Amino acid sequence: MNLQKHLILTLLFFTLNTIAFSQQRGNTSQQQGQRYNQTQQKIQPKNMVGIIMYDIDIVLKKIKVKKAPKKTIVSKAISQHNNKINELKTFNYETFDDVTSFLTKKRNEAKLNRDFSTMKESQMQANEMLAPIRSKVKFQKNKLNTTLEKELSEKQYKAWLKYQQSELKKLNPKAAERPQMQSGQRSRGSGQKQGTGMGRGGY
Repeated sequence: MNLQKHLILTLLFFTLNTIAFSQQRGNTSQQQGQRYNQTQQKIQPKNMVGIIMYDIDIVLKKIKVKKAPKKTIVSKAISQHNNKINELKTFNYETFDDVTSFLTKKRNEAKLNRDFSTMKESQMQANEMLAPIRSKVKFQKNKLNTTLEKELSEKQYKAWLKYQQSELKKLNPKAAERPQMQSGQRSRGSGQKQGTGMGRGGY
């Protein structure tokens, strides 16, 4: 009788643990889904590659450039940068659409299966698809920074880097922190080194 009672208790204990474990897995998957949905709403393919179109008037105000010829030079540099970025956006619209469709499909599959554990891998695949565009955007960014560093005072250039960093963080705060870790360092050589070879190919 005692043996039978012991077996019943053991079976009951095992059953309760199995239920608890299943609930825990369900809660974890749900939390992953909630976190992913919150992030997905904020991230767009164009943001993922760091695309920014600068407003010339705002830039001039932020870095406190008021007089010619410096004002003309800065305005021209910003305008040229915006034109190149606009070309990248136009030429690569199919890739942006492909990434959007891919992530949407994976998100819907994860919702259907209630398993968001695969979304990290999907994000990595999306980043690989966008890598060539990201390199060209980075090249244009470094080219602009090199031009402005030559023309601006040290104080003005620091103000520019600070503004640029704030604009990048608006795109994707988590991703923007890493490439901007060294933005406060006034190193023209590093910008040229990063840009070498990135933008020589056609869009």
